[in-house]
Amino acid sequence: MSVKWKNWSGSQQHQARQLAQPRSVPELQDLLSQASDQHLKVRPIGSAHSFVPFWTDDILLSLDQMKGIVHVDKDQDQVTMLAGTKLHEIGPPLWDAGYSMTNMGDIDRQSIAGAIGTGTHGTGRTLKNISSQVAGLQLIKADGEILALTAADGDLFSAAQISMGTLGIITEVTLDVSPAYHLVERNWSCSVEACGEALEQLIADNRHFEFFWNPGTDACEMKTLNPVAADYRDGEAPVGPAHTILPSSRELEFNEIEFSVPYEAGWTCFLAVRKLMQDKYPEVKWPLEYRTLAADDALLSTANQRETVTISAHESNRRDHVEFFLEVENLFRSFDGRPHWGKVHTHQFNDLSGRLPGFDRFCEVRQKLDPEGRFLNSFLSEIFGTS
Repeated sequence: MSVKWKNWSGSQQHQARQLAQPRSVPELQDLLSQASDQHLKVRPIGSAHSFVPFWTDDILLSLDQMKGIVHVDKDQDQVTMLAGTKLHEIGPPLWDAGYSMTNMGDIDRQSIAGAIGTGTHGTGRTLKNISSQVAGLQLIKADGEILALTAADGDLFSAAQISMGTLGIITEVTLDVSPAYHLVERNWSCSVEACGEALEQLIADNRHFEFFWNPGTDACEMKTLNPVAADYRDGEAPVGPAHTILPSSRELEFNEIEFSVPYEAGWTCFLAVRKLMQDKYPEVKWPLEYRTLAADDALLSTANQRETVTISAHESNRRDHVEFFLEVENLFRSFDGRPHWGKVHTHQFNDLSGRLPGFDRFCEVRQKLDPEGRFLNSFLSEIFGTS
């Protein structure tokens, strides 16, 4: 029996042949064997928080029955979990064991496999994305072979750190973690001019800094997060364990585009997108988000070999976003922008080959691990040049 499915914002809707929910690795291996025999595509859905057509109308794969903390290694400061574990389910047991995730994004609804698969990140000039916290993972190939990967596996591991589910199905993830820490959050508003003047100092002085530009008020909503002692208090500023302070609630549904640009181009790029919105899209009331990200070496990372500023634009899921996002994307192109893999973009193979440092090597690894394209669909085939 077919099943109807949609992503979080409703922008992607499908009538799939099957929604599979295996409870174990052997069940997953059986599913992949059947898919191969029937020449069917298999796509993991995570928590459906991506905005691009990652999905398939053949077999959608949910790992919601394969989640939970497997092991906390206090000698190595690492935690191992099943891939369907949601980010918000990691914090409490990790805290009880004396640890926190080193950094998180501003949403904690994703599964850990989905978060690393798309390069999800938080903010902080010295902090890398979640994929860079991965110390090891277990991946099931289309033929059922189990790969246990660590940094010792070189490019194979660097490819698996961010893969959009195109190498195989990740079933287990080991993260490097930090000793448990508390954070204090401070928020204030200021003008764009004041934000620009203080920007570099704020980034340097705070573990986490970001701002949202509000097009309705032309003001910047500023936010910092910094480690503090557990008993720290300062007026109305929220204080708590890192996993309770880092994420934010996102109750209203929206669609989003995000690109990573070179750090030194961040402010100029932001001003250009702001001007575009003011001049041509004054009806868009959703904010721009400005964050920082340290360089890393994962093959598909948007911060590969480059210190980065990420800029996100949003639009209500009840309004058409296509023309607006296309113009924003064209601006990002002019600043050597790299698309967030889980958010709206139109980049294809010719846009990425030779431009994203690890992209061509990733394509070689992907072709080797999944030569039949069992984990691709038409959208991903356009990205990796197999269509």
